[in-house]
Amino acid sequence: LLHNTSRWEVLKGGAGSGKSYNTATKLILRAITQKKHRILILRKVARTVRQSAFKLCTEILEKSGLPSSLYKVNKSDMTITFLHTKSELIFGGLDDSEKIKSIFDITTVWAEEATDFTKNDITQLDLRLRANTDLPQQIILTFNPVSAKHWIKKHFFDQTKEDCVLHHSTYHDNPHLPQKSIESIERMKEENPSYYRIYGLGDWGVLEGAIYPDYTIIDEMPKHAEIHTFGLDFGYNHAQALVEVMIEKNDLFVCELYYESGKTNAQMIETLRQTHPHIFELTGYADSARPDLIQECNEQGLRVERANKSVFEGINAVKRFNLHIVKDSVNLLKEIDGYAWKIDRDGNTLDEPIKKEDHAMDAMRYAVATLSYDMPAPTYSFKLKGL
Repeated sequence: LLHNTSRWEVLKGGAGSGKSYNTATKLILRAITQKKHRILILRKVARTVRQSAFKLCTEILEKSGLPSSLYKVNKSDMTITFLHTKSELIFGGLDDSEKIKSIFDITTVWAEEATDFTKNDITQLDLRLRANTDLPQQIILTFNPVSAKHWIKKHFFDQTKEDCVLHHSTYHDNPHLPQKSIESIERMKEENPSYYRIYGLGDWGVLEGAIYPDYTIIDEMPKHAEIHTFGLDFGYNHAQALVEVMIEKNDLFVCELYYESGKTNAQMIETLRQTHPHIFELTGYADSARPDLIQECNEQGLRVERANKSVFEGINAVKRFNLHIVKDSVNLLKEIDGYAWKIDRDGNTLDEPIKKEDHAMDAMRYAVATLSYDMPAPTYSFKLKGL
């Protein structure tokens, strides 16, 4: 793969297989050794690329021993320029259309988490990759095979694609994976075999025991609703997630507003002030096990009350509604597609979800469950009409 220059490089695999690390290393080496590359590294949504591919590439460079005088990292623009080759790594998201349109002479595109992209997204990137250069021009897709119904399977795997290399990897192929990560992946065998086949072995499949199998994707939140609130799941090493929630009769609308790891409460609140100031007009609900963080939020103007933490009650509360999710909620959509009940050895579904990447799921149920069940502490600032 290091030396592959085919037009299409499609890397399918399970969690922890090293797909992203391999691709990031390859593109850094390409930029270091070849002149005037313009390498575009994308996620579906721009804010998610900062904590994924951009962070990964800067960490690889810092650990590489390459003198920092040979490259320049622009954190605000999310670019890395190699001064001796004039090659660039440019990071962005398809939602930042003006930035993407302004980038010319692209030689390589990496679509990270490619299952978040539509077929039309990838077609448009293919059309953009038409630079007048002798350098290899390549589109790299990396992803977990979340569903056998996905367009990527039909387009690349169910038929022969010209000038295309397919590659499959699992956590068994990664000698650097920590033992704790290996144990976490292998626990999936017992908790949900179909989950293990997808996220452990990287095989196409349909997830069994999905908790929210039915939902619709919408363009944006409604302008008004009977109930308007938010849910917040605290985190630092794991992602901290905040989702906006609106309820109108039997319909539940959800939008991911914040999903970051390695950030403090204060940093989250400052970001929300800049990106979603309307959230400070609402009252939301958060993990009641962290009263210190709830108090900190309130002191800084984000009105938060303690949530109903019952997982089973929360899930049942969400399932009462017709669920609608805003299309740009990338992490929320990824979580919900992998959110499943544990299954025992006899194939019986248990009333306990698999505990993996569920931060947005927790935030959503905190809001909905607290509104749907009697709680002694919250004082509601709106009418609970119909609930």
